[in-house]
Amino acid sequence: MYAYKKPKLDEREQAEKSSIIFWLLIGFVTLFLFWAPFQKALFNGSSLNFERSIYSAVIWASIFLFLTGIYFFYFWKLRERKDLLSLFIFLIPLSYLISLLPAASKYSAVNLLLIQIVLVTLFLIGAYLTKSALGNKIIHIGLLTSGYVIVIFGLMNWLGNGKLAGAIVGWFSTIDATGIYKDAVMTDSNGLRLTSVFQYANTYAGFLIALWGTGLFLVSKNRSWSKVLVHALFLVPVLVSFMLTLSRGAIIFLPIIFFLILIFQKPTRQILLLVHAILSTLASFAVLSKITAIGIDVNKEFSASLSGKGWMLLIGASVIYGLLALLVQRFIAPPLESKLGNFSAKKWALFAIPAGSIVLGILGVLVVMATPLKNLLPENVRIRLETINFTQHSVLERITFYKDASKLFADYPLFGAGGGAWSSLYEQYQNNPYTVRQAHNFFMQYLVEVGAFGILILAVLLVAIFAIYIRNYIRSTEQERDKHFVYFIFVIAILGHSVLDFDMSYVYIGALVFLCLGAMIADVKTKEFTKQVASIRYVYPSVILVLSIITLFVSARYLSANSSYNKALEVAKTSQNYTEIVTPLNNALSLRANHPEYVLLKVDLLAQLYKQTQDEKYLNEEIALINTARVREPYNKSLLDRELNTLQIKGQQEQVEKLIQNGLNYYPWDISFYERSIQTHVTAGFEGYAAKDKTTADKEWNQAILVYQQVLDRMKELAKLPEGQLQGREFDVTEPMRLYLGQMYFAQGKYADTEALLKPFSAGELKDGNGQTGIRYYLAALKKQNKTDQPALDKVKALTPTVEQEVDQIIASTPPL
Repeated sequence: MYAYKKPKLDEREQAEKSSIIFWLLIGFVTLFLFWAPFQKALFNGSSLNFERSIYSAVIWASIFLFLTGIYFFYFWKLRERKDLLSLFIFLIPLSYLISLLPAASKYSAVNLLLIQIVLVTLFLIGAYLTKSALGNKIIHIGLLTSGYVIVIFGLMNWLGNGKLAGAIVGWFSTIDATGIYKDAVMTDSNGLRLTSVFQYANTYAGFLIALWGTGLFLVSKNRSWSKVLVHALFLVPVLVSFMLTLSRGAIIFLPIIFFLILIFQKPTRQILLLVHAILSTLASFAVLSKITAIGIDVNKEFSASLSGKGWMLLIGASVIYGLLALLVQRFIAPPLESKLGNFSAKKWALFAIPAGSIVLGILGVLVVMATPLKNLLPENVRIRLETINFTQHSVLERITFYKDASKLFADYPLFGAGGGAWSSLYEQYQNNPYTVRQAHNFFMQYLVEVGAFGILILAVLLVAIFAIYIRNYIRSTEQERDKHFVYFIFVIAILGHSVLDFDMSYVYIGALVFLCLGAMIADVKTKEFTKQVASIRYVYPSVILVLSIITLFVSARYLSANSSYNKALEVAKTSQNYTEIVTPLNNALSLRANHPEYVLLKVDLLAQLYKQTQDEKYLNEEIALINTARVREPYNKSLLDRELNTLQIKGQQEQVEKLIQNGLNYYPWDISFYERSIQTHVTAGFEGYAAKDKTTADKEWNQAILVYQQVLDRMKELAKLPEGQLQGREFDVTEPMRLYLGQMYFAQGKYADTEALLKPFSAGELKDGNGQTGIRYYLAALKKQNKTDQPALDKVKALTPTVEQEVDQIIASTPPL
């Protein structure tokens, strides 16, 4: 080991070319880049709907982590900083392993731990396989080609060819009943938006920024007509797709990435980048309005002629820009290179053009938006641009998310609350009743998951990689710099945009980032360590092999459990036989006990059996199953709801009240828990009322009033939200709450309070029991005050002629206590 002599590059490459493992790893990455995007980009939504494809990805990653371990027996030696980072990277899954102990959801935390293994595998492959020219070329081509495929796929859906696109990818992707990839184009409050494989426009926009920056760089650096033309032809589709996402945050962020790309280039290249950016933007905006209109029309009703026209416009604009790009690179780039030699030598030259481009860009935007030129933009794009400001609801809401995440972090500062902590706990900390299972900021979400320990590890890793890369970049020749600069663009574009959104919650996006992080340091020139640690030479690959086997076993087990659960769902569609349904379900639970969705399905089956048979054994089994699951999933609202239902059936009132109070603590903006609490206390008060126990009645009813006051206080808090910020879910006094409290006030002889609380029922349609009972108590309260509401009385009499007798019965049966 001490006498180890570093082989020459050609010897190393020759060894790799003849290595089966090398080719298997390269093949894995290439297939992953084309397969993963069409699995909803492996979105980790902390729910069963997304887990199957993620487990499949983990299985493949564990197999290739095993191959990486074997590869390392031959090619890994602790010689350089890169080798140290290949050890350090495993602290990331370690931080998630540690956070399993305090995890708010063991299910989500285990999933995130498995995902980290995927990311580590891609990092190692990027760090060691892109060092060789062959490995770098293959991964480079795979990365860009798969990106361009995603762009074409998205545009096919926009221009009405969704069924054809679905047929092409349907054999390895999930397609809906109509034969279309779901939500590749979707409609929200902003209109029709392009999302491609991501089903979320903002993440697609962030991905397109990376592709756009890469395309500009490759066009401006190449002289070969074929290389220039390939990337130039895709710049217009990428830009058009970017605008069709209607992502305001991405529009703001794009010039920042362009500036960062510029400052890493020499002045000649900077000018060429500016020229190509302007030309491609003009070509894109020349057809954007028509392509936008065509997409809106064909997604309402398909027209082959309109769709064809859209493609012709897009292809025409792409070809025109492609030819212009060739002319620029052929006739302008060479003389520009020779004439700017002296200028490039000046120290301030690197920043002069980027600074000028910022000024030029700001002026350009101001001119367009302040003149009739803005009318050339599609209406939906123009509206999105005009509404960019720091008081718009999306900005205010994100600031709220970040503040709430900070409160969550304060309670779990050291090791975090485990993977998926935000989706499990955010309702406990939220400022208002929004429904957002992602924190819309990768770093804030990471912070609450693994705490200060985990975020420190990530920060050290990123700082080390960027420091090594930039130092090496400065010391390298232009040709050496260009080899891995594409990876740098992808990392800064995606990680940068992840500050504004949850891009990294897509395992595919996270894998791209870690692959590129590894590739950034693959070919760095760092001083070799003078002292080698011989013991690690084989220990490290051995540990990787063991880890890969454990990961393979666990993920295969979880995938098998998922299959059994899906089989149970299929059987339930055609059979009512409990045994037939529960057999595969029990198998799923045996493979992964306490999975919340598996438990909920069995609980619902047991509840149905109990309802049919009234056999206590089913109810007891239901309670035992819920209790066991809630130990690992204490913040799962559905499990809490099922436990409440079972305890109410069992008549365990004290336990019911305790669980409802837990619900109020965990979900302070869920109006259903306030409703349940008021119902429970009012009902308990009426039991005291029936027993002539005024002390008990007053105690319970006063507690109900306190809960009601909490609702009113929270409604006042919502009224203080900034004008542009959306409230989120409805939070108001519900009809059942009005009825329970109105009946309580009536029994207390507070007839004016009863009238005020129940009056809204007089304006309702009186279709359900709450409305019909509420209006009767309202009329009774009026009668006790010698008042009438003739229109309300007439409305009820039209439905129930005997209503006056029913009102008298209420008065007679509810004397003040």
